[in-house]
Amino acid sequence: MSKHDNVIGYIEYLDCNGCVRERIPYVDTEKFKTRIYASLYCGEPIIPVVFPKNLSQPLLFEKGTIFPWGLRRKKYELLPYEIYQTNNREIAFLRYDYTKDHINAASYKLVYRGQMECWQTLDSLYCLHNQENRPNGRRMRSLSVSDIIVMHEDGQAHAYYVEPIGYKQVDDLLPGLEQTKKRSVAREER
Repeated sequence: MSKHDNVIGYIEYLDCNGCVRERIPYVDTEKFKTRIYASLYCGEPIIPVVFPKNLSQPLLFEKGTIFPWGLRRKKYELLPYEIYQTNNREIAFLRYDYTKDHINAASYKLVYRGQMECWQTLDSLYCLHNQENRPNGRRMRSLSVSDIIVMHEDGQAHAYYVEPIGYKQVDDLLPGLEQTKKRSVAREER
């Protein structure tokens, strides 16, 4: 079970145009309520999103509490993502600087397709796929340097090469990775 299984809600922080600039998940009811009240008190534009099914008891607010930007009780759609790994010794487990001249999408294999909550980040996916009880742990190794994570949101895809510290965006590999995905899906359907 990951820490995201216990999320009771999150706060969407809005920018001056009313667009979500950040989503912060909460697992502690009191911290969640305190942060909501603090934001409302100072006029910070937020939208609390509460997951009643994950609460042990209802989340009650003081009578007369107004949420100027709204309050939701449902999650956004889950966002799809894929993980690609390679066994090519010229690039496996090496930084992008060393592999950039040898890297191509044909060297990679789709090893995992999943869905993530909107507040999850590359780092939270990295943590999830580096646990002993990680998803698909029997068929794929833990997420490592040289692996590629493809994230999908709002009809756009972005590819990220896992570095020793951080990630390198490698969207130029997307067309080849898409072909790899189609071949993998075709094999699964047989």
